[in-house]
Amino acid sequence: MLEDTLLLFQGGNATDLTAAQGVNLIDGWLMALQSDLNIGQVGEQLSQLRDELQSPQPDEASVKSLLRSLADETQAAAEGPNAEGTWTGKLESLSKILRHFGS
Repeated sequence: MLEDTLLLFQGGNATDLTAAQGVNLIDGWLMALQSDLNIGQVGEQLSQLRDELQSPQPDEASVKSLLRSLADETQAAAEGPNAEGTWTGKLESLSKILRHFGS
């Protein structure tokens, strides 16, 4: 899931994503993370972002705020005590991408 997301964002196609495609991506993440008990805040923020994107008129400020929060959580996971190997660098890359889209 992480590699697919990075490819999507790094491929330059992320700006072409529709809200519905964003919701599908979030659903994939929620399914992938559902068995991880340590993702409470991330899961909640993903759900909030999903709800916002499903709104008839998503609030841009809310979407950006949620993306920045997710970037912070992703960065914390990359720097956490259990972070290791290539996943750390990929999480850091995802954090930077989320932060970029949240600015």
